[in-house]
Amino acid sequence: ALTGNYGEWNTNIACIKQVDVEKKWKALEGTIYFDSMLENPRLWDEKVNDAKELLKKLKDLRATAKLEPVSPFYAVLLMDGDELGIHMSGDEAKQKEITAGLAKFTGGVPTIVEEYNGFLIYAGGDDVLALLPLEDALGCAAALRFHYLGCFDKIPTTLSGAIEYAHIKMPLGRVLHDAHDLLDNLAKDGRGRDAIACRVWKPGGLALEWAMPWRCALQEGKRCGAVIIEELAKDFRADPSVQNTTMSSKFFYRIRERFALLNPPKRERVALPNQLGTAAAQSQKSVLDEDQALELLAMEYLNSGPVRTQRLGMEGAKKIIAPLLAQCRPLVRTKSEQAPKRSEDDPKDWAEDTSQWTRSPCLEVDGALLVRFLAHKGVER
Repeated sequence: ALTGNYGEWNTNIACIKQVDVEKKWKALEGTIYFDSMLENPRLWDEKVNDAKELLKKLKDLRATAKLEPVSPFYAVLLMDGDELGIHMSGDEAKQKEITAGLAKFTGGVPTIVEEYNGFLIYAGGDDVLALLPLEDALGCAAALRFHYLGCFDKIPTTLSGAIEYAHIKMPLGRVLHDAHDLLDNLAKDGRGRDAIACRVWKPGGLALEWAMPWRCALQEGKRCGAVIIEELAKDFRADPSVQNTTMSSKFFYRIRERFALLNPPKRERVALPNQLGTAAAQSQKSVLDEDQALELLAMEYLNSGPVRTQRLGMEGAKKIIAPLLAQCRPLVRTKSEQAPKRSEDDPKDWAEDTSQWTRSPCLEVDGALLVRFLAHKGVER
């Protein structure tokens, strides 16, 4: 009775369309793949016995085929242009370019979202709202920013984004409301625009929060490079039996304790300002300097399990740990008085005055926990 519910018959998600099975299997209601949903009698009423039988068969199938449980998390992506409104007044030539650029951007959004297995809810002007699988959200956000920057030749505008990783038990309305707060107050005001911010919501509430300017979130600072957090998660996701495995679970369990040792004492900490550098924030001193912190975490990594067999050595471990530490140290772009200009390295991107950035002396564990969350797709192990 339960398997007769083909509520997703018209679903047009790319990764579902590509699966080579009968359409009736792809159109099944998604709730039947989650143990917690099948265990809830309030969802099935008189069909509860069918739900119990289906749950047993689902567990047997996973055991036989050695399949991992389906992730109970999805991603809500919200993006918005930065400081575009200040260019709209007074100059008719700018207004025409902005109008044309926005039309070009909006026209390209559906294809990009589809390529990343997403469902586009809204795309208009410089705003985008979409639902995506957990593992595709960061890549989609980076691709949309790449597309946005290419739509404006002379207008110095960038694109900020917010990603809410939400458990299926979280009310969607609450998640959507929080996405606007995450975008406005953390990605834009908190990190100084042109940034990406993420939150993970579990049934018990907010689990973690991380944000970074795009130039530091992408490999080698490229505007459409791979997202470092996601690349680290792919490494951690690798099978521990494979020789070139990188991240070990034990390392992530210990990292919070190590960060507490590395950070300045709580009584001496000064919060990072919103877009305004202060001498107090910049003058805070960590217990260990950057090189010493890297040495300590690299040694912890080498002693954290399967990686011992890799014979990486200290230098090899440092190359793995350095990008993780960088993603765990908050950075704020402060307001520059210099007029933006095109980058010599990338003529479609806007050059940054990195002297206007303030980096926190404190390491925040949420960056590392986000890596672990993405690697495990939110499934507790």
